[in-house]
Amino acid sequence: MSTILIVDDDRTTRKGLYFILKFHSDHIFEAENIKQADACLNEREYDLVISDLRLPNEENGLALVRKIKQKHPLTPVLMITAYGSVNSAVEAMKAGADDFVTKDFSREEIVIKINKMLETRKLWLSNLRLAEQVNSFKKFSSHDTGDQIIGESPRIKEILQLIVRVAKDKDATVLITGESGSGKELVAKAIHQTNPIRKDNNFVVVDVANMPATLLESQLFGHEKGAFTNAIQKHIGYFEIADKGTAFLDEIGDFPLELQIKLLRFLQEKTFNRVGGEKTIYSDTRIVAATNKDLSELMAKQRFREDLFYRLNVISIHIPSLRERREDIPLLIDYFKNKFEWTKGRVLLFPESVIRHMTEYNWPGNIRQLKNFIERLFILCPHEEVRLGDLNFEQTPKNSDDFVFGDLLQLSLKDARQELIRNFERVYLKHYLELYNNNISKLATAVGESRESLSKKIKKYALKTPSEDF
Repeated sequence: MSTILIVDDDRTTRKGLYFILKFHSDHIFEAENIKQADACLNEREYDLVISDLRLPNEENGLALVRKIKQKHPLTPVLMITAYGSVNSAVEAMKAGADDFVTKDFSREEIVIKINKMLETRKLWLSNLRLAEQVNSFKKFSSHDTGDQIIGESPRIKEILQLIVRVAKDKDATVLITGESGSGKELVAKAIHQTNPIRKDNNFVVVDVANMPATLLESQLFGHEKGAFTNAIQKHIGYFEIADKGTAFLDEIGDFPLELQIKLLRFLQEKTFNRVGGEKTIYSDTRIVAATNKDLSELMAKQRFREDLFYRLNVISIHIPSLRERREDIPLLIDYFKNKFEWTKGRVLLFPESVIRHMTEYNWPGNIRQLKNFIERLFILCPHEEVRLGDLNFEQTPKNSDDFVFGDLLQLSLKDARQELIRNFERVYLKHYLELYNNNISKLATAVGESRESLSKKIKKYALKTPSEDF
């Protein structure tokens, strides 16, 4: 049976709740103020706490909610108040309450809510036991694609450990950085699926890149019928769909400047209005954002708000490129080989010589390119064993400064464009560093960039030399 705590200064209300709850629990405790509630919470953990919003002696039930969530984050809280306004509901939810009911509740209404919250508590505890298995830091499943974070390199192990720590908190925003195809979405999904509270709710992906501001606003916040031309019916936005779950904002560096203040307001208040609507909507959505762009450079150009950056960057996770963790490539080859043996219905052998050559290749499209490359081998390779001649990148010099368009053609247009820019910047900066004998001041004057920006790019492309002048 469940253990329930009732906190209310009104004895009649407490006894009324007691007679309702005695059919659902044989362990019911009562407190008439925060001091008594604290003593009860110090003695045991409860399956449910029901508390009045207004407590005596100017004490606020919201303060009690915060204490409960700090001490026992998996204990659901039902807030009761005589004030049935939206503001009271939002205030209670922001403090951490899990549900809200007015004092004129019916027996049927509160029984439904109590049963739902007790069942949710059981699910949370069950999910927590499953999540503890993740402490081996080996793999994280992707719910939609079946892909996993694979790797034994020190950096990947650090990221896996960080994911587990981050997932223990259900609210902090996370900013994931890294090149295209490096696995940023997998990390976002791992954070969502490892959190025992959010994992059973929606994980929505919003691809911000190249989406017009008006469309993006409607996609995120939703719109009311008639809000604009062709708005023939109400549309529920991603933030509303992701309530109690996670919204992954991919390519956040492309987020339209005119909408950034609205995103910032949502991050701070967790409330929004649909386009064309007046009703304030609350959504307990965790935001995880990702980018392959330098947001500090965008801020310097006033294309990204500084306050939004700091609000997003509560937790920062950087995903290394595949060429920065080559020791993981054989593991990834084996993982994708096993995956495609199942889906393609054929066995394909990868000799050590082939794996070695694939490990030495730079993989400008990172894991996404590697996965696509292996899938292509399963479709096109005429032999039962992959041969060196089947690797169409074999003629590419490992450390070439030339742009190899054959490699770029394996990528999407967006990824190919970004890789082309990276290659150009690397060759360009390398040329001028040699020309000016690594003098950053002279280089900055010559190319019209700030020293700070150039220093970051030189570090990014690993162009540092012993004689560099910073």
